[in-house]
Amino acid sequence: MIIRSQRKYRKTIVYFLSKYQPEQVWEFLIHPKYIEEFTKDPCFYNKIESDFKIEKGAYWVEVHTGEDCSGDIVKCQIVQSDINKRLRTVRYQAGIKNSSTYELNKLDQGTLISEEQKFSISFRDFKGINIVSWIMMITGLLTRFSFKPDEDLYWFKKMENAIFQNINKV
Repeated sequence: MIIRSQRKYRKTIVYFLSKYQPEQVWEFLIHPKYIEEFTKDPCFYNKIESDFKIEKGAYWVEVHTGEDCSGDIVKCQIVQSDINKRLRTVRYQAGIKNSSTYELNKLDQGTLISEEQKFSISFRDFKGINIVSWIMMITGLLTRFSFKPDEDLYWFKKMENAIFQNINKV
């Protein structure tokens, strides 16, 4: 369940409470092979190398197929990985740097998960049209239109269901 969410001009934070422990949640929350599967109406697909590991320096590629970003190829790189505790990634798209941090805090009744998304201006692969993205980010419109708690809740429920099924197939 989502227990709290915040939207600021260039940052969003969502807190989930999972009934499972961090070691049960970790791979389902973090591994990119689940991102597309758990996403409501995905407008992308992930390319993941067969030897991919959740460790600093590893990356996967999102290939975007949606109307607004068709053809965008986005490299998502892991910049910090503390197993069952914290993961930080960075990605660049449309003149925006998106830094994501996932933290898992063990509780008696499960795990408190926080997901923080920070947006900043990037000159990587700059195109003139990226100025529109910058204006959206600076005015807070980017987080307003990209932050959808109902889709986060859908994703979270799919993740919880996958964990449940994984536990019960043993």
